[in-house]
Amino acid sequence: MKSLTQFSKSVIFFATVCLFGCTTPEPGKGQATGTYYSRVYEPAEKAFSILTPKHWEMEGGIFRVNAATAGGPLNAIEAKCNLVIKKDAKATVAFQILPDIVYAHQGVGGGFFPVGSNYQGAEIRPMPDVKTLVQNIFQGIRPRASNVKVLELKKLPGEKKSLDKGLSYTNQILAQLGMAAMSFSADAAGGVFEYTEDGISYREIIVCGMINMPAAMTWKNTRTLSFRAPKNSFEKWKPAFDIMRSSVEFNPDWILKEAGGQRQRADMVQKIYSEIRRIDQEIVTNTSINRNEIMNDNYLVLTGQEEFVNPHTGKIEKDTDAYQYRWTTSGGDVYFTNREEENPNLFYENTDFKRTPVRKRLNE
Repeated sequence: MKSLTQFSKSVIFFATVCLFGCTTPEPGKGQATGTYYSRVYEPAEKAFSILTPKHWEMEGGIFRVNAATAGGPLNAIEAKCNLVIKKDAKATVAFQILPDIVYAHQGVGGGFFPVGSNYQGAEIRPMPDVKTLVQNIFQGIRPRASNVKVLELKKLPGEKKSLDKGLSYTNQILAQLGMAAMSFSADAAGGVFEYTEDGISYREIIVCGMINMPAAMTWKNTRTLSFRAPKNSFEKWKPAFDIMRSSVEFNPDWILKEAGGQRQRADMVQKIYSEIRRIDQEIVTNTSINRNEIMNDNYLVLTGQEEFVNPHTGKIEKDTDAYQYRWTTSGGDVYFTNREEENPNLFYENTDFKRTPVRKRLNE
């Protein structure tokens, strides 16, 4: 196997996560030595739940742009999310979901609107290449960073392919309307940065997609995530980032509410959500995208993965293989440990933890 690039190694690091971020008692003292993840709802609207290390802080969440004050509806059509899950108040170790922001192409409105002006609620901004977009996002979220080094910057073809699949339905409609030349397109990239902030040396990875929507004369960033930790401890924050990223579960009630109570729109939202979940699952199980391509990206499979059988539901669940033993509750909390004899029910009150066995293979 070819040696991993700095980017590949770093991306693998995030995926793995904050396991060590939680307080871990010393073994042999009758205390829990593993890591407890609570399933917590996004705080603003309970739009989705996500596994978070116990005692970590969550800030932000779903928010909405007011079309009346934004100058138009282009950024007010759909809900946005800016959520930070952090180990401490300074976010020295943190996972962030950044919002999709819609921009208008230069030349929109017959060219009467200059770059930087507002067109129907969207800033007019020339669309950069996707790697430049990653750098722009870093500069936007880390304005106080100094001694910045770009360790690696590369495109992610596997993530691009996922985005392209999500656009296929829209492009079919455009083709039926004779507007194939105006089809939506996507790209994706990731970057590894090192920098100093408030005297601390950090390493951070930013991954984002970009969608060009020429039929609407707009473009936007999408699926934008960042992961950071102090440079000298970055490697130990492995399984947690991956666990958090892959544990998002949308709230069906929120989806219906978001659809405004209109049945037809609700059905469409549900179909879109189901399609997104299907595509993500297809990627995880490598049914349509070559596994080597995904591993080359090191984004969609950030750590080793294993299939577990949920003892409460009987469903197959994918999760990190960074720990030897995995337990879960009926409410979706998860406990990871490397000690076979450790039972989290002995350390936490009112829990119904059951061990999640690895799924048996057909040849076993």
